[in-house]
Amino acid sequence: MGSQVAPPADVRFTVVAAGTDALDLVVRFGPRDYPVRLSAAEASELGLALLATASVCADVAHPVEPGTVVENCFFPVLGWTAGEVAPQRPALALRIAESTEIAFQFGPETARACGRDLARTGRDPWRLRLRRVLAALRPSGIAPPQR
Repeated sequence: MGSQVAPPADVRFTVVAAGTDALDLVVRFGPRDYPVRLSAAEASELGLALLATASVCADVAHPVEPGTVVENCFFPVLGWTAGEVAPQRPALALRIAESTEIAFQFGPETARACGRDLARTGRDPWRLRLRRVLAALRPSGIAPPQR
């Protein structure tokens, strides 16, 4: 007689507000619920760790050793959607793992500042762009001045 393996339990997760600075993470195994009370800070820490670990583990090109503790990471952005959730309420949704999307709502000025900062990081610094322009204007065969 061979060993019998139990079918995997039906596991579901629900998060329920439980008053000021409290929430319940409810883990359902089959027909039973197991609530875990968390503070907002604990939930933030757990949420970040879960997102980071899911993102790292989903990266098949860079496998992670079993037992590795992941608390945070630089999330690779696989895609994004930008727009407005309402007039003057810009929003940005980032896809950071297979089917994980996280959305952010900005105030108008914060959205502009964020966009400017991101645009700046994608460009060479001004001094390097200026050197290229000056080098292109210099006649051939003339070396730049030495310091």
